[in-house]
Amino acid sequence: MQGFIALNPDELGQDPAVGMDLALALGVGHLEIRTAYGSNALVLDDTQLRKIRGMADDRGLRVAALASPLWKWCRPEAVVGKVDSFGFPTQVPTTEREGWVDRALTVATILGTDRVRVFSHLDVGEQTETFLDDPLLSYALKAAERAGVRLLLENEPVCAIAEPVPLLNVLREHTGLGLWLDLGNLYEVGHGTTEAVEALAPHTEYVHVKDYVPRADGMKQFVAAGCGRVPYGEMLSVLHRVRPGLPYALETHVRERPGEALTRGAAFLRSTVPGGLA
Repeated sequence: MQGFIALNPDELGQDPAVGMDLALALGVGHLEIRTAYGSNALVLDDTQLRKIRGMADDRGLRVAALASPLWKWCRPEAVVGKVDSFGFPTQVPTTEREGWVDRALTVATILGTDRVRVFSHLDVGEQTETFLDDPLLSYALKAAERAGVRLLLENEPVCAIAEPVPLLNVLREHTGLGLWLDLGNLYEVGHGTTEAVEALAPHTEYVHVKDYVPRADGMKQFVAAGCGRVPYGEMLSVLHRVRPGLPYALETHVRERPGEALTRGAAFLRSTVPGGLA
């Protein structure tokens, strides 16, 4: 079974056409949608979303996933550090959250995808909310099932659940929830090992690929996939062995010459994942 590569147009800016045209040039047939026209996808209006869908359809491209910001939030009274939420509020009242879940499912339907990313609440110390027992998660999973959509939990370092053991606890408790596995994030929290990937692989339904090298100031410098510290050769081999045929989405975060980084990343994935990728 052969997997495929997905490209996020907003890596190249807020005009989706630019990223879509690069996808065509690279022979990439799938897209991941996160932001466009200066807004998070969840706050775009239906007309804008249909425009994006039409642009993809015209090019023969399919939206593989909606990279939503659901659960990358905390209550308004919590103190939030620096978080990249891609144009979506990080402090969301509990009374508004169900509406955002419903909106995400509507957005996914308009875009024609059956995969929606979720997080696990921002880690804000003692004010961090519990994801495992969050009633909203049960509501969202039931609503997603009715909509024919899979909710996929990303392992995000700034959120409450980023390491293998708590991830597995949630995924085993909520069998309707899949894993949006970010291999770069797994490495960042100290679990970029073949053992961790093998344990998480049976639950994995979508993969994020980004790479970086540490800077002298302790920050990360993002580079094209395969050019940094993340041990992709080992991790991708194990992941493919246990779970072949996965979607691999390039999330470079490279600011200078992002098109070049995406081009190199796509070539790296095709040469590294056993059997290649479409």
